[in-house]
Amino acid sequence: MTLKETPYILQAEEIHKTYKIFGTSLEILRGASLRVMPGERIAIKGKSGSGKSTLLNILGGLDKPDKISGTQVKIRDRDITKAKESLRARIRANDVGFIFQSYHLMPEMNVVENVLLPALALPRGRTNARERALQLLDMAGLSERLTHFPKELSGGEQQRVAIARAMINCPTIILADEPTGNLDSATGDQILKMIFNFCQKENSGMENAPALVMVTRSDGIANRCDRVLNLSEGVLS
Repeated sequence: MTLKETPYILQAEEIHKTYKIFGTSLEILRGASLRVMPGERIAIKGKSGSGKSTLLNILGGLDKPDKISGTQVKIRDRDITKAKESLRARIRANDVGFIFQSYHLMPEMNVVENVLLPALALPRGRTNARERALQLLDMAGLSERLTHFPKELSGGEQQRVAIARAMINCPTIILADEPTGNLDSATGDQILKMIFNFCQKENSGMENAPALVMVTRSDGIANRCDRVLNLSEGVLS
């Protein structure tokens, strides 16, 4: 590691975000900062509307923070706030796995095709992507549903497909936005176990286990993580 490199997979400093709504400025984030180590599991809690999803989108490069002196978001020491969109897209494809509350599966694609979709974003597709997809779906208990379409799956099954999709490119960090929010408690617990299972080194298919940053409103879920942070008044504590 050189003097300029850090041990962090993700490093976010002084994140600000303000939206203009009907001529009025609404400040959502007011200097939120976060540093994540490889393999670390972090829960972010906060009231509805506190900016949790906004922060997650910025951390993953789906949105940009306001241009404020000192603001940066680094993934493996690459500052995505200053990168061109082509590089941001490449970093997202290679290093970030997203799990959304609403699954965001493509309705015209079957289970395997949905899981393989992020691999197509890489220059030549990930080697042995289909083999990895089948392995992930087997771990997810979906080996009998490979050719089914999203409308033929339960909510829990759709979320399991989404988790396998998030893991297909062997990301260094998983960003999960209330992944159990649309599920009953029993199914939600199964999904949570699956996420944690995939984030273990021996199951990830990677040299190092991916880190996990998960937004949740559940104390029970948060307490199963290594660290719990609260987003309030636009900052993390």
